[in-house]
Amino acid sequence: MSTIKLYIATTIDGFIAREDGSLDWLDELPNPNQIDYGYADFYATIDQVVIGRKTYEEVLGFGVDWPYEDCTTYVVTSKEGYQPKTNKTEVIHLVDQETINQVKSAGEKDVWVVGGGLIITEFLNLGAIDEMILCVIPTILGSGIQLFPNHPKETKFDLIKTEPFDTGAVMLTYKKK
Repeated sequence: MSTIKLYIATTIDGFIAREDGSLDWLDELPNPNQIDYGYADFYATIDQVVIGRKTYEEVLGFGVDWPYEDCTTYVVTSKEGYQPKTNKTEVIHLVDQETINQVKSAGEKDVWVVGGGLIITEFLNLGAIDEMILCVIPTILGSGIQLFPNHPKETKFDLIKTEPFDTGAVMLTYKKK
């Protein structure tokens, strides 16, 4: 059965986006050597992505080809009749243990919970996030979309790897105890 992973950039103060969903602060980090922060290696380990509707629409608004075209995508939304705009994409209306088990058993590789924060907390509260890879960006936004909104339950993780980058970002990898 697949492992469910969270791979995400966060600010020092724990925000994953501005209040309007903007990720412009990620582009403001100088990266002259075009470091990918382990993204290519990580992406090679997954074949399914779970993404909230707002995050899904934000990515569609980037004006690029769908970056997860070789994965099955699950869009989580409460909107009845929601129609995704990408291939190999299904809609999930309820995140519960049964849905998580179906997603975990559907692929051959691991599952990536892309975001947003509400989806991350739902998976965390169901004990479904097995590994977290957090890229901490040396920025403080002061407000925005939290990494773990809506009262996540207490969950213990072991730090298994730290990796600093020349850009000032630090990758922290945790495994659920």
